[in-house]
Amino acid sequence: MDNLFTALPKQIKELFDRLTLSQKASLAGLTLLTGLAIVGLLTWANRPQYTVLFSELSGGDASKIRDKLHDGKVRYKLESGGSTILVPSDRVYDLRLELAADGIPSQHGVGYEIFDRTNLGMSDFVQKLNYRRALEGELARTIISIAEVEQARVHLVIPEPSLFKDDEKDPTASVVLKFKGRSRLSEDQVRGIATLVARSVEGLDPDNVTILDAFGNLLSGMKSSDPGIGLTSTQLELQHKVEAYLASKAQTMLDGVLSPGRSIVRVTAELDFQQIERTSEVYDPESQVVRSEERMKSQASDLDAAPSKEENSLTNYEINKTVEHLVSTGGNIKRLSAAVIVDGHYRAGADGAMEYTPRDAREMGALSNMVRGALGLREERGDVLEISNLAFDKESFQEQQEVWAAEDQKDMIINLLPKAVLVLALLMLAWMVRGILRQSLKATRQVLEPQPALVTSGAVPPQLMAGYNAARAPVSLPPIEAELSESARELAQRKEQIAQFAKAKPEAATQLLKTWLLER
Repeated sequence: MDNLFTALPKQIKELFDRLTLSQKASLAGLTLLTGLAIVGLLTWANRPQYTVLFSELSGGDASKIRDKLHDGKVRYKLESGGSTILVPSDRVYDLRLELAADGIPSQHGVGYEIFDRTNLGMSDFVQKLNYRRALEGELARTIISIAEVEQARVHLVIPEPSLFKDDEKDPTASVVLKFKGRSRLSEDQVRGIATLVARSVEGLDPDNVTILDAFGNLLSGMKSSDPGIGLTSTQLELQHKVEAYLASKAQTMLDGVLSPGRSIVRVTAELDFQQIERTSEVYDPESQVVRSEERMKSQASDLDAAPSKEENSLTNYEINKTVEHLVSTGGNIKRLSAAVIVDGHYRAGADGAMEYTPRDAREMGALSNMVRGALGLREERGDVLEISNLAFDKESFQEQQEVWAAEDQKDMIINLLPKAVLVLALLMLAWMVRGILRQSLKATRQVLEPQPALVTSGAVPPQLMAGYNAARAPVSLPPIEAELSESARELAQRKEQIAQFAKAKPEAATQLLKTWLLER
């Protein structure tokens, strides 16, 4: 093996020396072009993938970040008018930490760091103003940590304390929110922000916190004087939860029977939100119990008359009484209305098109009973169920599926294209090198082919030339053993002749050996 690797460069050099000038130029040009193509493909395939470093930046922050990246010789891209900066994905986390250490981008508002520097000449008014600014900034930073919120501004109004209770005013707060994209906050999240602000300011009530969005829409305002209006949002939220829960119960059951996408369930619930508080006392006249008894005895004496005795008794009875205190918080179901649509059957027609067949009455009755049981419908309560069998519009859904499939195929092609081009370039290079080598071997064979002049001049013996031609000719095995032994003797004689020729003329023998190796 070592001899092979040692002799391989020498053989390649000898092979290259035997090529003509045009063949050498073609081989060099193709090798150069293929190398450049491979380098270009590898560079394009391994190009850096850019990721968003920061977005929605102010002009000052974007300028500072750009200068930092330029000084650090980091490649970057600007998008969205310069408010979004993209950097290579393998550097994004390191760059964020480095910029955060320098205070870039600047945090939203001023926080408690305003008190890091001590100013002995600060007046009481300025100190209170700085405290309010710091509190507003810290609250804004906390609110921005919510996933749906992009920016936030907090304004606090903290009245000065008064000597008289009647002259005191309650603190108030206003919050303005900017959401990320189409994100929105739920009612619970809005109440949570109001509670957060209220618990951060002494004496602030959550009802005195006003929350607006960036378009001026009121998300949470002051408490209404009408208690019934204040409960409207809570009542609607509870009603929606009840309807969604009941519809989900029926929908999951139908999906298991008919398969998903072949039924639609909608439920409307009427809830009783009346709050009733009732106290009743019930007396049972048939049940009497002695509560107390009092007896009085008196005796009178008179000289003219005989003495007399008087006895009085007083008995108090207690009648059995039942006191009942009933409180109804509301939210009970008064009535349910459900609408259900189910798809029918589809069978292939004679022309290959799918034909719609509605479900029979027995099957629809079974589905109706299942839905009634899942929703708990009761006729005495006035509940209503409407179930219909209609053909669903599958063309739009099929078109959307085709669009999704086309998008997936496009993404797959984009991901596989660099690899496919690289493999194709390697195959083309191998094919071109193979063609050049074949031409070179053909030219070398023509150069190394023994000429008849060598035979006639005695440089190559006729017997050796006959052995060379016999080696090139196809070999057929003799069917008889005698012929095999005869061939063996002839082969031994030829070997002897070749050995003698190699000793006498080693250069010609070496040339013949090279020719045989190239042809093999």
